Amino acid sequence: MRFDCARAKPGALPIVRTALFVLAAALAIGLAGCSATTRVYNGTPVLTLTAEAAGAFSTYTIGIDTIELTQKDGYIFPAQSNDEQVDLTRRVNLTELFGAPGIPIGTYTSMTIYFDYSNPTIYLQGATKAATVKTTSTAKIIPVKVKFAPNHPLVVSLNKSTPFAIDIDLAASNSIDAATNTVTVNPYVVATVEPVDTNPLRARGQLVLSQPGLSNVVENIRPFDDTYYTDPGVGALTVNTNSSTYFNVSGHVYVGSAGLKALLNAQSSTVMTAYGTLGNLTTIIPELNATQVYAGTSVSTQGTAVIRGVVSARSGDTLTLARAQSVCPENYCLANATVTYYPTATVTVSPSTIVTEDGIAASGLGIQSISVGQRISVAGTSTTTTATIMPNTLNAANGQVRMQPTTIWGTLVSGASGSATLDLQQIDLQAPGAFDFTGTGVTGSEDANPASYAVNTGTVDESGTTAGTLLSATGFVTPFGSAPPDFTASSVTPGSAGPTDLIVQWSSGTTAPFTSSGSSGLVVNLGNSSIQSAVMQTGPQTVQLSSLSASPTIAFGCVSGSCGNAEFGIGNGSKGISVFDSSSSFLSGLASTLNGSTGVTELVAIGTYDSTSNTFYTQRIDIVTE
Repeated sequence: MRFDCARAKPGALPIVRTALFVLAAALAIGLAGCSATTRVYNGTPVLTLTAEAAGAFSTYTIGIDTIELTQKDGYIFPAQSNDEQVDLTRRVNLTELFGAPGIPIGTYTSMTIYFDYSNPTIYLQGATKAATVKTTSTAKIIPVKVKFAPNHPLVVSLNKSTPFAIDIDLAASNSIDAATNTVTVNPYVVATVEPVDTNPLRARGQLVLSQPGLSNVVENIRPFDDTYYTDPGVGALTVNTNSSTYFNVSGHVYVGSAGLKALLNAQSSTVMTAYGTLGNLTTIIPELNATQVYAGTSVSTQGTAVIRGVVSARSGDTLTLARAQSVCPENYCLANATVTYYPTATVTVSPSTIVTEDGIAASGLGIQSISVGQRISVAGTSTTTTATIMPNTLNAANGQVRMQPTTIWGTLVSGASGSATLDLQQIDLQAPGAFDFTGTGVTGSEDANPASYAVNTGTVDESGTTAGTLLSATGFVTPFGSAPPDFTASSVTPGSAGPTDLIVQWSSGTTAPFTSSGSSGLVVNLGNSSIQSAVMQTGPQTVQLSSLSASPTIAFGCVSGSCGNAEFGIGNGSKGISVFDSSSSFLSGLASTLNGSTGVTELVAIGTYDSTSNTFYTQRIDIVTE
């Protein structure tokens, strides 16, 4: 049973007829819910999904089968029943709009989410073979029940939208044996009506209509890499734009109203993806305020294959990609197995290839703009067109390459106003050894060198930064054959600004994990003999807690200013997880848990570390129990 009253109906309708249909449907929803005979009155939970603490993995692709919401009187309603394939490593700094289904109004106190490990693709960092995946039971479809914070249940109101955030903790969900390349899973997830993350939001779907007069677009939500020919959509979304919104419609770049006009000429059901933040939620169809919109062949796999990855080498017109994802063309997918991961893939380009730069209306781009270290998404053709094999080779001679913002990590060698030299540690989760920088420089002697990687930092002055400081930068790689500099950054962030993952694992459940716990914070007992691992992970950098002067205080809050809403979890995937939205309620729940008979096997905290006070500040803690 599904309640999809908020879903718009895509199809081959003309634009005007489609607009009238949507308006009539919205009016009917407002007056009588789904049905005048059943008297079901609906509202819309706006489901978003993000992931945390994914540093151990280069890919983590699983299925999410069903999401059920339970009202306080015990009635259960499915809010999502499509089996979606998702790579959770790509949802750490990017939140996905999972759906906006219409469900009966009421107060919901818990959720059950079903994870599908029937056909997982999980690679540990640096591994060339997929990990062996074990589950804590014989079942491959694993349900996890999450009890919401008592003071903040999910309240679905008539003809209104309510944000509802699902957060998957990969460190807390998995036990890793790197020696045998084995991962044992017991999924850990929390959920809240007050989203904690501040990531940009991605909303993928099909165009229903473009309304230039209202500066918006209506789309039918199809999250992740969902196929378009098998399942219905999971809710409607109004995408608002403004004069600075970037559009990329089938390789043609526009800004503002010109982009809306281009969409006006597109057929209903054209594939599109919007990025931005949630907007008005006072109506049954939620709104997103978009900064970027992509449509047509720029995002579609209808008739084309897509490979995503980071360029690890280039020889002439042949690109080698690392950490590659191959997305099958529509009508060639095997069920919902839409994505295949490859450690490496090969792409061929030509002067006819359309090249664009995400979010930037740049001119003069061509295949020479694509260099080693650049993250890209490529649409093209492949000789492989079977339902069981997706290509790891692609011909984009008449296709399209989207150059996408790339994140690098390194320690500062030297800094100045507008520039920095880094000892490169990582590009798009790949170690520098995975890259061949031959040909990146103006001359062979100027090819990029990971030990002295030159970064244009723009207005950022690193002259006062101490050598050895860990930095991350997001931006674009210098065109092939044009370095130095090797990289132009749009932002530069010290590692100390976070986020940092503090992870403690015990080999067996301990009933005494802390030397102290209270309003001033938690202090892990590093002398506990059952500790298996205790680290802080920031990007590629790992710090052993035992190397510090003392066990750090895990304090509630942030270093300075506002740090958002609190979100804490206690429990495990097998027995259920309770969510708390304040440090006081969390501490009360923790005291009840540590009753002398229940053991803790893992702690994951996400925040920032202040080395001066040896304090780890956090508003996000997950406690995994036996």
